[in-house]
Amino acid sequence: MTVPTLSRRRLLGGLAALGLAATLPACSPGAATSAEGPVRFTFWGPDFYQQLTRQMVDGFTKAHPDIPVSTEPAEWSGYWDRLATQVAADDEPDVINMDGKYLSEYAGRGALADLEKLPGLDLSGIAASDLDAGRVDGVLHAVSTGQNAWVIVANPDVFAKAGVTLPDDTSWTWADFSRIATEISASGVATGFSGGGSYADLTIFLRQRGEDLWKDDGMGSSPTALTAWYQLYLDLQKSKATLSASAAVEDGAGSLEQQAFPTGKSAMSWAWTNQLASIREAAGNEKITMLRPPSVDGTAAGNGLFGKATMFWSVAARSAKQDRAATLVDYLLNDPGANKIQLVNRGVPSNPAALAAMGGGLTATDQEVVAFMKAVLTEISGTPAVQPMGTSDSQNSFTRFLTEVRFERMTPAAAAEATIKEVDAMVQTS
Repeated sequence: MTVPTLSRRRLLGGLAALGLAATLPACSPGAATSAEGPVRFTFWGPDFYQQLTRQMVDGFTKAHPDIPVSTEPAEWSGYWDRLATQVAADDEPDVINMDGKYLSEYAGRGALADLEKLPGLDLSGIAASDLDAGRVDGVLHAVSTGQNAWVIVANPDVFAKAGVTLPDDTSWTWADFSRIATEISASGVATGFSGGGSYADLTIFLRQRGEDLWKDDGMGSSPTALTAWYQLYLDLQKSKATLSASAAVEDGAGSLEQQAFPTGKSAMSWAWTNQLASIREAAGNEKITMLRPPSVDGTAAGNGLFGKATMFWSVAARSAKQDRAATLVDYLLNDPGANKIQLVNRGVPSNPAALAAMGGGLTATDQEVVAFMKAVLTEISGTPAVQPMGTSDSQNSFTRFLTEVRFERMTPAAAAEATIKEVDAMVQTS
């Protein structure tokens, strides 16, 4: 089936939204589900995702007629509340669509099985970095469906109208970024930069400085580095290289089609690589390109970029059907027919066989994203630390304190101290 781009755009908007934190009890040993009946499979996504996932399940049940599957889809906004309720009632599904934001929440309470102990699940084609992204305390509780990266997207047409040359993204620095954004704004053609301010660019910023966003008991960032991140956005605003405080808040609340970058009102923004097709469609411009983030030292290896698991598959620790559940997860990951249906909609898989199976189903933009990910993932090293249990609502803290800095109601230093204190207080140890 040909996937409509419009549906993909609606999907990405949903995936970008932040869900409510799930409040979970600790899971006691024993089966939460009966050994009888179909394998229960829950996943999130709008109609587009539900259609392609059901097609994959149909292929699985044809290949495994002895393993019936019942699907339990939901929109992102209600998915986590429902899953938390199911786990609390000892009624969780057998195969669970997991997200990095909640991985520690569920793994830490014993809700997720150790995938490396399940027979019938072939993980040999998955890159070590993908596997590490699903580990909590060294145990593989989730397997990545594929990777994305948080990058700068740029509009070459706006650059050309402003008389500014696109940067060499293998060597540009933050000083170059600020200069370029300021020059574009000064041209009157558009604002130089819009967007950002998420945990993703904060992670990149910290990794460039030898730090990380997380550690086991809270934020891994030092107050000095977090202060510098807040100061960066304030300096961009004061130089008019980016939107004003009020315009930034309004821009962040708008739909993709309404935001400054897709409408040509800014020359650069942040985005996930799998959003490229949606952004190009929203902008009506196939020239929009991806750039590596600027760095401190002017090297690609030092730009802090990381491959993020788009989402994960997990198996319930209390499932009485773990062997069959593992067979389903193996099919979703490795079967050529399943990969041909899913394509790169759940990220770029690290398994070369999975990519090869997609063949001619990949669009030109998909192929561009695959090539970009292949290039940048050879330049970087290390996997960001897993988000600690209890911190699933931390993005709201980053956004709120950055807004306080933008409106100059708090200094960057005060915001950094308050952020670390607030987020560290969220951490739960059991």
